[in-house]
Amino acid sequence: MSGGRGNERIFAVPRAYSTAARAWMERGLGLHGSTPRHGAATVFVRDGEHGVETLMLHRPGRQSMGTLSFPGGVCETSDDEPLDWHGPTPAQWAHKVLSEDIGRTRRSVVAAARKVFVETGILLAGTPGHGVAESVDGADWMTSRERLAAEEFSFADLLAKRSLTFHSECLRPLSHWITSDFIHQRVDLQFYSAAVPVGQRPVPLATQRGVAWLDWVDARALFEDPWSTPVPELFRRQSEEASLTDDPWHFDLNELTTPGVQCALEAVAHAGSAVAFLAARRDLRVKSPRLDLRDGEPVLVLDE
Repeated sequence: MSGGRGNERIFAVPRAYSTAARAWMERGLGLHGSTPRHGAATVFVRDGEHGVETLMLHRPGRQSMGTLSFPGGVCETSDDEPLDWHGPTPAQWAHKVLSEDIGRTRRSVVAAARKVFVETGILLAGTPGHGVAESVDGADWMTSRERLAAEEFSFADLLAKRSLTFHSECLRPLSHWITSDFIHQRVDLQFYSAAVPVGQRPVPLATQRGVAWLDWVDARALFEDPWSTPVPELFRRQSEEASLTDDPWHFDLNELTTPGVQCALEAVAHAGSAVAFLAARRDLRVKSPRLDLRDGEPVLVLDE
């Protein structure tokens, strides 16, 4: 998947971005890329039969977060709206993620919770004095997710309407990645980790707004024996239907994920248990792979 020299890691550039990478190598080196949009993604984990599993989703098309990724997305202005808050404060979160911008950090934490609810139905909120909600199933909740996805109201509006409090302690800081300069739609992505609250279960959005698939994946198997997971078959069918490849049985995780997603998956795969993964201390320094040529091919290089 990746290699390197000394204290660096090498990630392959997906074929969909190869032309843009070569053009940047010819004309763009030394220039500043587009300003990245801030966002958040959440890595949920649980103990599976053979190892630690993580909740992954597939977003069709060319995605700056990768077509195979975790629940998440970009921050919105509505994420700044006031809401009832329980757990570490925005200032404490800023300290956790090594940021001097408390407002931006707060926005990221709220965006993580908002996108998790929209894309998976997992709600990191509950009634005061009773902890996190144990059940958010039913048509009424699904309608709320659809309306939130359509930006008909904000996450703060949703919580206020149902007299709920956001529980920021459900999240833990995991990593921080910024997309390389040559990508047009760059993202400054804060990754979080979490466990699904007791009694809740992930359910895809009924309208499938931007998400084609959502399921638990054995992270270690995805690296060691990917065809034992549903992921390769999912993309094989997509490739056949769209005639994207001459060999639909070829599976390359580099084509589907970003370096940040790959490293998060590796951390899950190496964890002895879900609890161990959530409790581990993390390197929260910003990581931004740079574009380089190796053996005549554009690659992404991460200096570690």
